[in-house]
Amino acid sequence: METNSLKLSIIIPVYNTPLTYVRECLKSIAEAQIRYSYEVIIVNDGSTDNELVGFLKEYKDSHAIVIHKENSGVSASRNVGLKQAKGNFLLCLDSDDQLLPAINDAITYLNSNTSYDVLYCDLQFFGDTRFLHKKCEFSKFQLMYVSNMLTPSSTLFSKKLVSEILFNEKLSYSEDRDFFSRAASLGFQFKHFKSPFCLYRRVFNSQSLSQKNVGMKNEVETFIKSQFSAHAEITQEEVNKYVINNFTAHKKHIIKLLLIIFFPSLFSYFVSRRFYKNNIVID
Repeated sequence: METNSLKLSIIIPVYNTPLTYVRECLKSIAEAQIRYSYEVIIVNDGSTDNELVGFLKEYKDSHAIVIHKENSGVSASRNVGLKQAKGNFLLCLDSDDQLLPAINDAITYLNSNTSYDVLYCDLQFFGDTRFLHKKCEFSKFQLMYVSNMLTPSSTLFSKKLVSEILFNEKLSYSEDRDFFSRAASLGFQFKHFKSPFCLYRRVFNSQSLSQKNVGMKNEVETFIKSQFSAHAEITQEEVNKYVINNFTAHKKHIIKLLLIIFFPSLFSYFVSRRFYKNNIVID
């Protein structure tokens, strides 16, 4: 382990997360065998679960501190941790997710490639379903105007970001997309890292920390887009990159385009059977 400087700060906001998940999250950090110096900042956001609160009050670990605060939302909790963090690189790990040993490789990569500020990995789901969601190369256009590419648990970033931006505490949904969109607008550089360094929990009863408040999706996405000017932010090169990313990552778009051009009747049939929901190639 490096001892000359603190390399990694892991910020974990907790609000009434099932204690089993919290234990698994903290255990995964120990089992990741982090080779660099690190700290764990657990922020209890006014949890009311007595068993959980009791555990956090008694929790002892040489790398960890626990901060207790009144409930004010996940963004405020992350900000408390980010302001406290001393590491060169920061990771906001959801309390129901788990860390993987590949975090070592991610730190090494950012440490050696100083032109990049943000490193995001492919997403390995676990819980009620298990599959690997492969991300594409970074596209500012996609992040700002199409869909979220990043999740806090799967995104390692330089402390430099925190000197200029924090999470918007008025948002309770897509606050991560808003945060990273503003980082991209400020010129911070993003890089795709294929090896997953976290496990992202998916539960079908919608109690996962990252699955709550989805009803606000349209309202929040409209707000995020309103902060940016497409003409100022997005070049033709950015749009081209987005299109290429989609064709590369989602080959079904190529099939869809070919059907529309050469076999329109067959395509209409697929639409009628709801195999395709519309005639948009990139959606």
